[in-house]
Amino acid sequence: MAQLFTGIEHTAIAARDSEKLAAWYSEHLGFVGCVSVENGPGKPKTCFIHLKGNFLEIMPSVKELPQRDNTDHGISHLAILVSDFDAAMAKLSDAGISKDGAERAGPWGSRIQFYRDPEGNLFHLLWRPKPLV
Repeated sequence: MAQLFTGIEHTAIAARDSEKLAAWYSEHLGFVGCVSVENGPGKPKTCFIHLKGNFLEIMPSVKELPQRDNTDHGISHLAILVSDFDAAMAKLSDAGISKDGAERAGPWGSRIQFYRDPEGNLFHLLWRPKPLV
C-alpha cells in the first residue's frame, strides 16, 4: 500500500490584511508566487505564497485575537530555514525588522532568532549545521 499521508501541503495564517502580509513575507523572507483566491465581492483575498515548495496560505481574519507567545497552546511559530544565519539577520535588521528576544542555541548546534511579522505572528530564522533528516 502506498503512503497514505504524504506531507504538509501548507500552513495558514489569518491576517487583518492578507494581501499586505503576503507581500511582506515576499519582500522580507523571499516567498514568491502569490496565487490569490477571491472570497466574494468586496471581501479580502486569500493569498498562497511559497518558499522552495513550502506553502503559506495568508487568509482574511474574521476576528481579532490576542498576540501569541511561543509557548501558547496551538501552533506557535513559523521556522524559516536559512543558509547564512548572520546574513539573514542583517537583511532583516537593515529592513528595520526588530528581533523578538535574544538569539537562542537550538539542539544539534542550530541557531534560532525570533521575530514578529507586521501582524504580530511569531517566526524565527533557523540555521542547522546539518539537516534533521
